[in-house]
Amino acid sequence: MLTAEVQEDQWVTVKLDFLRQLKTPDEIKLITVAVKIADDAFEAVLPHFVPGACERHLAALLEYEMRKRGADKAAFDTIVASGSRSALPHGVASDKLLETGDFVVVDFGAVFRGYNSDMTRTLCMGKASDKQRKVYETVLTAQLAGIAAVLAGAECVQVDRAARQVIDNAGYGEFFGHGLGHGVGIMIHEEPKLSAGASDDKLAETMVVTVEPGIYLPDWGGVRIEDLVVVNQDVCSILTRTGKTLLEVM
Repeated sequence: MLTAEVQEDQWVTVKLDFLRQLKTPDEIKLITVAVKIADDAFEAVLPHFVPGACERHLAALLEYEMRKRGADKAAFDTIVASGSRSALPHGVASDKLLETGDFVVVDFGAVFRGYNSDMTRTLCMGKASDKQRKVYETVLTAQLAGIAAVLAGAECVQVDRAARQVIDNAGYGEFFGHGLGHGVGIMIHEEPKLSAGASDDKLAETMVVTVEPGIYLPDWGGVRIEDLVVVNQDVCSILTRTGKTLLEVM
């Protein structure tokens, strides 16, 4: 049986963990700067995404451009995964060279004054095939559905379900194997978790979370689209500014 002191300590820990999820205006400002650094760095590096470019080189260049713009460091090991490797949800950059016809998943973030950002975009090297376009549009539709469900008071599991249902209905449900998103702040992965196993956790105003559905088809390729958003009573605020129309690199 737990003593009263232990019960009180556990309650305080739970309370503090919840309060940490709620970001102050100053914290949101710092996260917003970290997001802008990543957005601007991605724009600067985009011209280097050409057939023959090396995943590892592109990842290093992206991290360099973030540091040039004031980042303390990269938020995590930058992911640049192309071709069949884009079906790896956590496929860190390798020595593989980009090829025409590849999907390229780019997942990265910046740290600014101790606060993280996180974003993912997927490019197509050359003109997308009908299947590539279908998979991409399915993920984008799911992501927009997830973003629309991010409201104060919403159950995390229901937010995950809003996006997951789109992917399920398109016939790709078994290929979306991770949660929809997670909190971001002084750590790159914080509570709350937007997932099917999120219990009865609910979103609250000023939480900052990712919305990042994906479809990963083994030996073919994958797509993930990720934005960082701030929870409001009504429509959430999308911090990530990079466009989400499928970019075909010709």
